[in-house]
Amino acid sequence: MLSERANEPSKMIKSDPQSVLETLLVRCREKWTPCGDGEMVWRVWGAEDAARTVILLHGGFGAWNHWVRNIPTLETRYRTIVPDLPGCGDSSEAPKPYDAESLAAILSDGLDIVVPHEKRFDLVSFSFGGVLSGLLARLQARRIQALTLVGSPILGLTGSGPANELVEVPPGLPPEESAPLYRHNLQKLMVCDPKAADDLALLIQTENMSKARLRSRGIARTSILAESLRDLPCPLRCIFGDKDVTLDPDLPGIRTFVEQIQPGAPFHIISDAGHWVQFEAADHVNELLPTLIDQSTR
Repeated sequence: MLSERANEPSKMIKSDPQSVLETLLVRCREKWTPCGDGEMVWRVWGAEDAARTVILLHGGFGAWNHWVRNIPTLETRYRTIVPDLPGCGDSSEAPKPYDAESLAAILSDGLDIVVPHEKRFDLVSFSFGGVLSGLLARLQARRIQALTLVGSPILGLTGSGPANELVEVPPGLPPEESAPLYRHNLQKLMVCDPKAADDLALLIQTENMSKARLRSRGIARTSILAESLRDLPCPLRCIFGDKDVTLDPDLPGIRTFVEQIQPGAPFHIISDAGHWVQFEAADHVNELLPTLIDQSTR
């Protein structure tokens, strides 16, 4: 089952954070596929007849807007499809109990509806989206052209270190009190330069946390991604910020692991960038992604 809605085109481009998001949303086409007792939303940018299709998966406690600074570049070249994962953003929750395998199955079933069966696609996944991507690649082995992981904890999210030093934001807290706490968490977890936790980042974080129901950290702490990347049915590429605290202290270990399972796999480390590298170092990532995608010839 697929339901679809086209949004109205924007008549005006503004630069304030809310307008940045709204301007992107009015350009997309929304598609809906089954998810538990409800539906999962997929947003589509770019020409329907584009030569290549790219799927972007967001991180834990996130939504499509994790790619807000990358969609405008990608949509000019590719049919760019960005779902809200089950239990995130505007998507319904997955049936409980859920795990990486059941979440990947929901994604794969949705992909079979949203992307025509004769179409191949590239998969680009951020953080927790990457944790599901090895499993998804196996389910879509016939069609996936390449997998690019962005800031994904390949060897498992550790239970200690800076990525766990976040402050709790009590529900119902007034915005003037919650904003400093959300900004603190952005600076601690997501970015390297504190200035990168700007008003747009703060708006995205606030909106996403208010909607997040998927509890992803327990899954991210497992070895499921490393296991599912062995004998991957497609080429693997990686992009990481060199200051990504979710990988602390083992970015070199991740690089060694990737080289072992796919010798010569492109492994790009972007300097002075944190976990949310495609947001903080958007210009660099926007140059890099089309190069990687266009290399896919499988």
